[in-house]
Amino acid sequence: MKFAAATIATSLIVMSVMSTPIRRDVNPALIPEFGVEAGVNPTPTGDCDGITGPNGSPILIPCTCPPDRDTFIQSLNANVNAGFVVNNPSVPVSFPEDNSQASQLARIQTALVTLQNLNGPGIGCPAASTTFLAQQAAIQQGA
Repeated sequence: MKFAAATIATSLIVMSVMSTPIRRDVNPALIPEFGVEAGVNPTPTGDCDGITGPNGSPILIPCTCPPDRDTFIQSLNANVNAGFVVNNPSVPVSFPEDNSQASQLARIQTALVTLQNLNGPGIGCPAASTTFLAQQAAIQQGA
């Protein structure tokens, strides 16, 4: 009887240690906003206006960028839960939820690499299809 109880207890301990940790989706309020709308001022070549470049003119981006926010959030959650960009596994990601400068920068970086690898390694939307880089600079400057 003691042997059976010990075996069951040991089995439960081993199973609890070996089980995959439960993952949960990130807080959507912490996901940076794109700051740009898709499909603005389309050209005959399929380009649209992105953020304003250093010359004062909009940088041309694919008209499908940025993606639908729900699609982006779904991809971001998949990446964060995996610990790396699912479509480019060599790129690690994290999404800390505190409000430190380092955590805010980590969230922006995760959003950027998710955006840029949305449909495969390096196949996604350019950073110019969002204001992520401007948000990153503002965080670095302490704004």
